[in-house]
Amino acid sequence: MIGKVLYRYTVIGNINNRVVLAHNPKAVEPWVVWWLDRDGDPYSGSYFTNRADAVKEFIKRSF
Repeated sequence: MIGKVLYRYTVIGNINNRVVLAHNPKAVEPWVVWWLDRDGDPYSGSYFTNRADAVKEFIKRSF
């Protein structure tokens, strides 16, 4: 899934196909953490303006 583009965001992190970290430098909130359903499709998520907060959420959601 790394490198896959979802909703104009490029996936840069994926843990156990449960949660992804993605980035779109052209977006108002360029960082997103999505949690995934069984099929690997995003069903919910949080958007962030800075990378540090997104990474914190990514780690929190992953475990």
